[in-house]
Parts: sequence; structure tokens; C-alpha cells
Amino acid sequence: MKILCVDDKTENLYMMESLLTPLGYQCIRATNGKEALDLLQDAKVDLIISDILMPIMDGFSLCRTIRKDPSLNHIPFIIFTATHTGEQDEDLARKIGADDFIVKPCEPDIFVERVQEVMESMSSENAGPNREIEDEKTVLKLYNERLVRKLEQKMVETEEEIQQRKKAMAALQRSEDILKTTQALGKLGGWEYDVQNDSMYWTEEMYHLHDADPESDDISDLVATSIKGFPDDKRQLLLRAMENMRKRAESYEIESWYTTQKGRKIYVRAAAIPETVDGKLAKVIGTFQDLTEAKQAEIAKHELEEQLRQAQKMDSIGQLAGGVAHDFNNVLTVILGYAEEILNNLHSNDPLAADINEILNAGLRASSLTRQLLTFSRKQVIKPQLVDINACITNLHKMLMRLIGEDVEFELSLGDHLPYIWADIGQIEQVIMNLVINAREAMQMGGVLTITTFEHRTNPDFRERHPFIDKEHYLVLKVQDTGCGMDAETKEHIFEPFFTTKGPGKGHGTGLGLPTVYGIVRQAGGHIHVESKPGRGTSFVIMIPASKEKPGSQMQDINPKMTQGNSELVLIVEDDNSILDLTGKIISKMGYKVSLAKSADRAMEMIEDEGLRPRILITDVVMPGLSGVELATIVRVKHPQIGIILMSGYAGDIVAKYGDIQPDIPFIQKPFSKTEMAKLIQKVMTDTANLQP
Repeated sequence: MKILCVDDKTENLYMMESLLTPLGYQCIRATNGKEALDLLQDAKVDLIISDILMPIMDGFSLCRTIRKDPSLNHIPFIIFTATHTGEQDEDLARKIGADDFIVKPCEPDIFVERVQEVMESMSSENAGPNREIEDEKTVLKLYNERLVRKLEQKMVETEEEIQQRKKAMAALQRSEDILKTTQALGKLGGWEYDVQNDSMYWTEEMYHLHDADPESDDISDLVATSIKGFPDDKRQLLLRAMENMRKRAESYEIESWYTTQKGRKIYVRAAAIPETVDGKLAKVIGTFQDLTEAKQAEIAKHELEEQLRQAQKMDSIGQLAGGVAHDFNNVLTVILGYAEEILNNLHSNDPLAADINEILNAGLRASSLTRQLLTFSRKQVIKPQLVDINACITNLHKMLMRLIGEDVEFELSLGDHLPYIWADIGQIEQVIMNLVINAREAMQMGGVLTITTFEHRTNPDFRERHPFIDKEHYLVLKVQDTGCGMDAETKEHIFEPFFTTKGPGKGHGTGLGLPTVYGIVRQAGGHIHVESKPGRGTSFVIMIPASKEKPGSQMQDINPKMTQGNSELVLIVEDDNSILDLTGKIISKMGYKVSLAKSADRAMEMIEDEGLRPRILITDVVMPGLSGVELATIVRVKHPQIGIILMSGYAGDIVAKYGDIQPDIPFIQKPFSKTEMAKLIQKVMTDTANLQP
């Protein structure tokens, strides 16, 4: 069945199509009443859905015209509008022959239900031409009244728009006035040479740009005064250009560095154009403009372009790291999953249990390495949580030892009973790694690296002396080295992006390490302070607000009890066969029935064509064809009672490319444990319990 959708807004047409097409309706578009009538000359439709206010012909006029046309008046007509100024609108719509009146915005299921009701009611023999429609005079009166009301409303909106435009025009005029003023201050001097009188005239700005005194005897020959400030090569070029001007009346333009009479270095553009009389040179008018700021900006631009190329190179490395981490996470999911299954099937005293535990521990270490790989590439999923800074440092200890080498003594001074901080653990690891790497670079001949942690409570006097510190309770991380240190000028720039002290022989530093540290610390609500002197080492002190929260006791539960399912159906969608089989086995052992699909397209067939109604849908995000995010969106709209869990081995920014993940849809990162999956399934079961039929 065909439905003609009439609306001047593309987004409204798209919305109607997205709701009606899946139900088997074919939608035809028109952007106004006139276009709709033109389409009806050739196309045969079963229903018309129209907005009211549209250009050329509005929805009321379209409805009246159709009801007057014997060949069209049988077609059901629905008014679907956001310009609802009162119940009189619906009364008018009914009186001119509309079969229903729906106000935007409308819930999708209600919209579809109303459309289907109209279609069903119009299928009877008495529908269509036998509608009772008011006489033309009454309709015209009502139409005019409603149209006037809507036009009044539109006029108010138009008046507001006019006022906004007036403000914009005033702002534009003000900008033009400012521009004219700035052009007058554009450091542009002018001169004129009269050939017949052999006289030269300079504007005041010309003297200013040359740092010359108009009353001085040293500038009696103005041309010579100006030319001597150019470098030798540019001076010769300018002399040749001036000779061509005299002989052939050719204009010229030269840019060059220039030295004024006071020794000031500026970058200038010198230009001149001839004026001829009877084919002979009569006058030369020229300009002399200081372009130093523009030249410096151009130099800075070239430097930034080089930095951009370096950043793009880093981004490419990051994308490669993210892809490697995804594949690695998929492999780890299978390794850890089957190892956990084997361990669960063994007695605690089985000699193989210790070996399987070693496999699990190695897999978890590999998972940690993957997270660190994503941290280095800045592609990690940002998950703020309560972080134990001492545990974080301890977990990184072996890797840090490998980084600093044997010629650096590594000391830890970690405080006892420290408060937790609220941050992303991957980012905190990145802060520690970057600071340690920076310290190692400063100790080429060896030295001592010390990491210290302690808590600090500020008092009012301290906060008054340091206004940027506004919390009372902080956790402090201090990274200190005995390296070469740095001078005050270098210290001022260390947090600037792309600033680096590493020369070509030191690995071409990116200048992103310390700026990244600064950004992470500030994002966590903290502060960073640097103390350093040449030859006396460097100390970085980081203060992050302490959290009043503490981890729940469940974090200490080594082998938590999992709630068993009650044969609820779980549909798993995954394009990797090994992960699909593993996940199916794990979830079936939890007490759930399991159905498997190797693609989102296959899952849609099972749900829509085969009538499968799972209690929960667990889907990978990145798959060939329809993505997991798209699948979740469709299922949510059509079957809101189905709980959804997304999973992926990719990082957050890669996942986001496949669609916007709604914040209330649970997401689990591969590799995951049986316990993590069981808890998430139980949470989704609880959250969607009230949606079940």
C-alpha cells in the first residue's frame, strides 16, 4: 500500500518513512500541497498524511482540494502538524474532510496505531465519498479564521526573526567600522614621485616605518635612504625594477627583510605603479608596508604544519595500536574464557588447577598490556572509577623497571592507608609512565628515580596562598629524579603541546608527553607543580582530590556466587566463531537458553521473520553489514522489552564510529570474565523486568 507523506521538513518525512516502511507501506514524498497534487495526477495512493503550514499550498487547502475532486476524494487524509493553536484546528480539519488529526510530536507507536486505525476504518464501503463535509461558505470562514490565527503566530515569529536580523546587521556594521579603523592602522606608508619636477613625497607613516626624522638632513635623498635598508640581493633587484619603471613604465612589487635607520628588523612589501601621459612616465605612486607580524605568522604556520604532520603520524600509530589491541582482545577472550571453564570443572586439589591458574594470570597480564597499549595510543575507553594509587604503581613496577634500565636506581616511598581518587586507571597509569620516561631521559648517565605518595589536608591559610587549590583533602603523587634538570625558560614551556627538548639525536620527541599528563591531571580535578634547576634534577608534584568513597566489599570477593538463569532465551550475535561458541557455552551454563547468530542481519531475520523473542540480546559492535549499534537501535524501537548488551574488543572511539551508543545500554569490553558477563546479564534482566508482557 502506498502512502503520500507531505511535509516541507525533510526530517519529518524521514521520520514517517522510518516508521511506516518496516510495516510494509511504500512512502512517497512531497514538500507542499501543490507538489502533492502533481504527484496524484500519476500516482495512485491509499493514504495521505500532511502537515498544515507549507509553502505554495498548505495542508488545509490540499485537503479541501482533494475532497472536491471526485477522482481523489475517496483517499483517507490525516493532518499531522506541530502548529497546533487550539481545538479549533482539529474541528476545521474534520469539517473539511480530514479523517484524523495528529499533533507533533507523537510517540512512534501511537502514530503507527492512528495510521492503521484510519486505514482500517476507510476499508468499509461507506468510507470516502460519503463523508459529511461542511458547506463551502462555512469551511471558508473557519479556514480564514484559523489561517489568520496561524499567520498571526507566524508574524510574531517573523518579528522576532527581524529583530534578530537587525541585531546581526548592527553587529555587522560595527564590525565593518572596526575593520576600516584597523585598515587605517595597517602600517602602510605611501609615497609619490613626480617625474617632471623630480620631487619625492613621503607620508608620515613612511618616515615612521623607516625610523627616520623628517627634519633630519640625512634623508635629503629619500630614495637612497630607503634603498640602503635592503639586503644586497634585494637592493639590486629593486634597482633593476626601478630602472624598468623609468624605461618601460612597469610596475613592481618586492618583499624582503629590511633594516631601519635604528637597526630594527622588519619584513616589508615595497610596491609601485606608474602613471603615464601620452605614453610617457609622469608619476609613480608607491607603498611601503610593514608585514612583520604576517611573516612571523607564516613562519609559525609552517612550524604548526610540521607539528600537525607529526601528530598525524602519531594518530596513525594510535589507529594501528587500536586495531592490534582489538584482535588481541578477541584472542584473549577465547583463551581466558576456556581457561576459566576448565578451572571451574576441576577440583580445587587437582594438580592441573595450578597450571590453569597460571594461564589465567598470564592472560590477565596480557589484558593489562592491551590496556596499556591503548593508553599509549590514547585510544582507551575512559572509565572513571575509584583508584588505589599505590596498587597502580605496584602493578606497573616491573614495566617501569624495564623502562628505566639498570643504571637508574628506582626507589618507592608509598604512604599507608591512603585515600582513593576518582579517575580513569588507564589515564593514571599513563601519567606515571610519561613522568618516569621523562625522568629516564633526564638521567642519561644514571641516577636515582623516586616515586612518593602521601595524603595532604589543606588549611584556610594554605588555600588563601594558593587560590587554585580549593579542596581540603588531596592525594599527592611525587616523581623526583636526579637528572640534568632544566632552566626557568624551559620550565615555562614544558606543558605546551609539541614543545620538546629532545634533538635529532635523542629520538625526535613529540612534545606530547607532559601536555598529556597536564590534561589528565586537570581532567581529574587536580593540579601539577614542577620544581627544577639545571644540574639538580626535577620534581613533579601532582595533587588530586581525595575521594570520600571506598570500594564495596564485593571487590574483595574472589569467587562470587552468580545468580543462575531460569531458561530465559539469550540471543548472541558475533562474527568471530570462536568467541560466538565460547560465549554461548558460558551463558548456557548459567542456566539460560541460547541462540547464536553470526551477523546482525541474521539476528534480524531470526527476530522479525522467524518470530524469535529473546529475553536478552548480546551483540558485538563491529561486524560486516549491519553493525551491533544499528541492530540494538532497531530492536529497541520495535521490541523495547528485549534487554540489550553491547560488547567489543575495540576502544571507545572506534566503537563510536559505528553509531551513537545510548548511555543506558550496557557495554562490556573484551576480554571479559564469566563473572562479569553473569552480573551484567542479571542487571539487564532486572532493569527490563517491568517491560515484559
